Amino acid sequence: MQPTLNNDPHQANAENPNRQFEMNESGSNITVMKGILIGAAVGGLLALLSSNARSNTKQTFKGAKESVSSVAQDIKSDPAGKATQVIEQVKAASGVIQEVATDVQKVYETVNENIDSVKEDASKIVATAADTKSEIQSVGEKVVEAKDVALGKETPKNTENQNDQQAKS
Repeated sequence: MQPTLNNDPHQANAENPNRQFEMNESGSNITVMKGILIGAAVGGLLALLSSNARSNTKQTFKGAKESVSSVAQDIKSDPAGKATQVIEQVKAASGVIQEVATDVQKVYETVNENIDSVKEDASKIVATAADTKSEIQSVGEKVVEAKDVALGKETPKNTENQNDQQAKS
């Protein structure tokens, strides 16, 4: 006889055997996002155990702080000028992006225009290769015939045709 358990996991999940974790009634379930954040925090703290990592992190934060404060100071001193500068930079960037888009469109059109001629050229090459193949086979047959005639295994076909024609006359 087995003892009865208050919280038997096999009994609790008997209806849903594929579910390993269920939300309990109090709703205290750790979400994936919370788990990721907690893991990142623990990993960051473990990384800071090294003195080199701590000093590099301090230097990075100091540099970021100085950079942000410099930009904030510039914006405070001349907000309209900074706004104009940002607008000009965006306009310049959009102009360059437009040029790139135009160049890409031209390349696309060139490829599309030339693809048909490339296909035609490829078809001509295939046809030429097929013709050449048959001609090479014919030449190969003539070479074999010449070899056989030279070895005395066979009489030349043209000579046989000529002899047949002479006999008929």
